[in-house]
Amino acid sequence: MEKVNIPLAKRIFDIVMSFLLIILFSPFIAVVLLLMGLEFLFISESRGSIFYSEIRISAGRPFRIYKFRIFKKHVLENILRKEGFIHTKKLERDKHNLTYTGRLLKQIYMDELPQLFNVLKGDMSLVGPRPTNIANAQQLYEEGCYSKFLIKAGLMGTFQLYKIRKGAYDQEATDLKYIDFCRKSPGWKIIWNDFKIIILTIWTVLRAEGI
Repeated sequence: MEKVNIPLAKRIFDIVMSFLLIILFSPFIAVVLLLMGLEFLFISESRGSIFYSEIRISAGRPFRIYKFRIFKKHVLENILRKEGFIHTKKLERDKHNLTYTGRLLKQIYMDELPQLFNVLKGDMSLVGPRPTNIANAQQLYEEGCYSKFLIKAGLMGTFQLYKIRKGAYDQEATDLKYIDFCRKSPGWKIIWNDFKIIILTIWTVLRAEGI
């Protein structure tokens, strides 16, 4: 399958909306930094960098994604030493791997907030298939799942909303449906569809439903 030729309007929409969202959530970012600072002072195992980064795949290309660090420093170091690679989803299942601030951020999906800067840079889009790590991307490609290679990865996606609202769990089919929509639709329709996904995602996050 060929990559989707995304209209310029979607990129402009990404820049404008990500900038506005950064401004909107700046008070929340300040609170997160304060909480992480307090943990740093009083809980030694929570100390470490503010951000966590790793290499992910977007439209078939590697890029460095950024998140708030939600894991305890020694947990990340132990996994890297033993396995040489961090599978964050596996670590997230055990709350004891998370800092106290990290538990809160994960519940409301706000550990992903720094990815707004990835969107501004052009590494990602606001809406698209969620980015995956290199090892998983290779496995998906070998299995004939190409969604991670056809369009820029998204901070938000239809799959996450379907999980909550409809119980659907076929991520590849859901992502391919969005990709096909982008392939066949004019720019204004893509923007309107993205806007609806963004609003629904923010509403879900504010209700702390998790995504």
